[in-house]
Amino acid sequence: MLLYPDSIGNLPAVAPRKTALITSYFGSRFHPEIIRGIGGSAQVSAITAGAIAALVDSGEYRSVVVDFEGMTPRDLNQLLTFTRAVADSVRAHGVSTVVIAVPAGDTAAYPAPLLLQPADLIMAVLYDQHWSDSPPGPIAAPDWVMRNLGTRVAEVGAARIIAAFPLYGYRWRKSAETEVISYDEARRLATMTNTPLSRDHASATLHALSPEGWEVWVTDRELLATLVRDARQLGVTTFALWRLGLEDSSVWDLIGR
Repeated sequence: MLLYPDSIGNLPAVAPRKTALITSYFGSRFHPEIIRGIGGSAQVSAITAGAIAALVDSGEYRSVVVDFEGMTPRDLNQLLTFTRAVADSVRAHGVSTVVIAVPAGDTAAYPAPLLLQPADLIMAVLYDQHWSDSPPGPIAAPDWVMRNLGTRVAEVGAARIIAAFPLYGYRWRKSAETEVISYDEARRLATMTNTPLSRDHASATLHALSPEGWEVWVTDRELLATLVRDARQLGVTTFALWRLGLEDSSVWDLIGR
C-alpha cells in the first residue's frame, strides 16, 4: 500500500486542501488481495490505519482520497472494515475530508450508500472505458460517462459525488505494449508521421490510426468541456482530473467556470 503526496500541496493557495492519495496500486496494478487480508481483521485494520494516519499527520494533509480498486462484491465487508478504520484514524489526525474512489460502473462491489458511511464523498472514476489491456477505443466517451455517472447520482445524489475525468490518452501498438500518451505527444506523433488526428464524432474523442499499426485515442479540451457540461446537467459540480502533466494546456481555461 502506498501514500502518494500532494506535489503542489505546500503552495499557499492550496495548502488548506492539501490531499494525500492512499492506494493499493503499485507495480502497474491494484492489489485487492492486500485489502482483503487487512480488512479481514479489525485489529489489523486498526493498526494499519493508525500507521497511515501517522503519515498523513506528518505531512499535514487535510484531505485523503482512498483508492482500493479491484475488489469484488464478496470483498465488501473487508473493504468497509478497512476504509472505516482509515477514515476514523485520519480524522483523528486532523483530516477534514475523506474521499473514496470507486469504479463508476461497479455498484455491486462499491455501493455508494455504504461507502459514504465512513466517507464524506465518493469519486466516480470516469475513465479507462478502454485501457492498456483492452482493444483500442475512447477513454471516456460522453454517453458512457453519463450512463455511469447517472447511476451514481441516482444512488446518493449529486452533492456527494466527485466526477473524475481523464487528461491523457493511449497509443495501442501491434508489436509492443500499449503506452500512456499526453495530448502534446499525440499531436507531435501525428505530425511526425503525417497521420491525421481527427475527432471521432460518436465519442467526441481525438483519434488517429496509422498504417504502421498503432492507434491513438486522446483527451483534449473539447472532450473535457463536453464531459464537464454533461456532468453539471446531472447536478455534479466537483471534478478531479487524471493525470496532471499530460493535458491539453487549454483545458485550464475551463477551471473555475
